[in-house]
Amino acid sequence: MNKLLYFIFCLIIISCNKRSYYESDYVGFLKANDSIQIPFNFSIQDSLMTISNSKEVVELFISQSDNDSLIVESPFFEDIIMYFNHKDSLKGYYYNNSLDRKIPFYAKVGVKRFEYDDSFENFNGNWRIIFNYKEEDAFDSEMIVNQSIQNVDGTIRTETGDYGFMQGVVSSNRIRMSNFNGYRGYMIDGVLNNDTIKGIIYRGNYDSEKFIGFKQSGFSLSDPYGLTKMKKGYEKFTYSFNNTEGSLITSDDSKFLGKVNLVQIMGSWCPNCLDETRYLSSLSKKFDEIMITSIAFEFAKSEENALVNLKKLKNRLDIDYDILLAQFGTSSKIDAAKKLPSLDTLMSYPTLIVIDKYQKVRRIHTGFNGPATGEKYEYFMLEFEKYIEELIKE
Repeated sequence: MNKLLYFIFCLIIISCNKRSYYESDYVGFLKANDSIQIPFNFSIQDSLMTISNSKEVVELFISQSDNDSLIVESPFFEDIIMYFNHKDSLKGYYYNNSLDRKIPFYAKVGVKRFEYDDSFENFNGNWRIIFNYKEEDAFDSEMIVNQSIQNVDGTIRTETGDYGFMQGVVSSNRIRMSNFNGYRGYMIDGVLNNDTIKGIIYRGNYDSEKFIGFKQSGFSLSDPYGLTKMKKGYEKFTYSFNNTEGSLITSDDSKFLGKVNLVQIMGSWCPNCLDETRYLSSLSKKFDEIMITSIAFEFAKSEENALVNLKKLKNRLDIDYDILLAQFGTSSKIDAAKKLPSLDTLMSYPTLIVIDKYQKVRRIHTGFNGPATGEKYEYFMLEFEKYIEELIKE
């Protein structure tokens, strides 16, 4: 009898634990339009919202507001989600005040990101994707798809950076992948007919683009070292801005002499810049012979808010080099280029300038395709660090 009671007790405990765990798992939705919602998976434990996008785990902090709503904040981005808890669902909005964005947010208990049936086509591999095809602003990209039965993950690579870790499903001849990282909420929705995919990418509720895709042997994106150039007549990259502590830092400062210098043009609001900053921060600790400087162009509406965002980034990533504030109130690349007179143009955030020990610009790397691109990211790191080591030895 005692053994039977103990067995029943264990079953109750296991059942309760499973239910408690399940009820902390949600599928969230950002409303793109009246018929389309961008889904993402997350769990809530105490004051932490943990988002999962394939191999990526993103932790956001939850706090209570004065009106009893709950506020979800990123450790890096200024964006927030404000919501009310309605027993088995959450309802509220995603906000970005600097960009005046407001997107309806809803979440329900569960784990299924997309509905799907039992049949599926094979989308596995790399696809050439053309966004805005037949339009003047058409551009090439590469969609990487890793498929296991009906589950898929991957990303989109462009000349200026990737779209982050995405995950989803294949249902019949339809592929859907999505993500949300506290700032970027994207969804790819495409249909395969014969050998061609046609579909739409949704970016929050503020942008969408049609695309066509197909597999093309030998296709590759433009060389990231060939897109941004120095202005004719310039060999030295020049700048002069205050750092986050208010001290003026210039390209002529003596601390840069005799060192290999990496100058990153970035913004704290930019997910690809965050990926590159993580990488540069690790390089700073790996190589004593290099100096790194980040020049930030912020869309925060005030200098005070811009500095708060940059200091938050610096503290969270334990950055031991200067971040300079060059601009706030806009992330316009045209305005930014005017503040960097030695560059011919500024095509992307981030852009990385590689300067040798004699203050000559040796390479300029446009954009950043990070960890979500898998082997391509691994190859970039291997090649880049080999080049840095060669410059150190010169």
